[in-house]
Amino acid sequence: MSLWKYMFELALKDLDLLRKKRQALDEMMASNRISQQTYEYLSREISDALSDMEKYIESLSCRMRNRAESLEKQASLLEIFLANTEMLHAAGEIDIETYERQSKAISLGLESTRNEIAEIKQVLERLTTKPSVEVKCEEAAKATAETPQPTQPIEEKAPETLPQPMQ
Repeated sequence: MSLWKYMFELALKDLDLLRKKRQALDEMMASNRISQQTYEYLSREISDALSDMEKYIESLSCRMRNRAESLEKQASLLEIFLANTEMLHAAGEIDIETYERQSKAISLGLESTRNEIAEIKQVLERLTTKPSVEVKCEEAAKATAETPQPTQPIEEKAPETLPQPMQ
């Protein structure tokens, strides 16, 4: 299991655990087993931890989307390299041994890349069952894209005296 997948699984388990703690706390309050003051204190602690965990998962999710996009580009390049190797072999520009060695190496890289893309997509699909995390990530990307840019052009100052051409 890759490190990012392990981190993702661990974060989701922690998030579920925090939600169970929240539910248990609510049940204890409803059955008057804890005071209001204790409930409020623990509720704040759990809320802060939930918020931090959701932000972490959001960040990890965004990084995984970026990684998947990068891998898609890499797969496209590997496909081009593989096709180029095929063409070179068909044209007789490289011998069979070189062709087999290069095409095998490229094919292994392409297969590995596609497997990682599939793993990332599988993990990210699990996130669609948690819309609050999904929406936040999209809102963060949208907010970044909608950040107003300066509208005034940067003025460059011309030197007061221009150098004279040599005669």
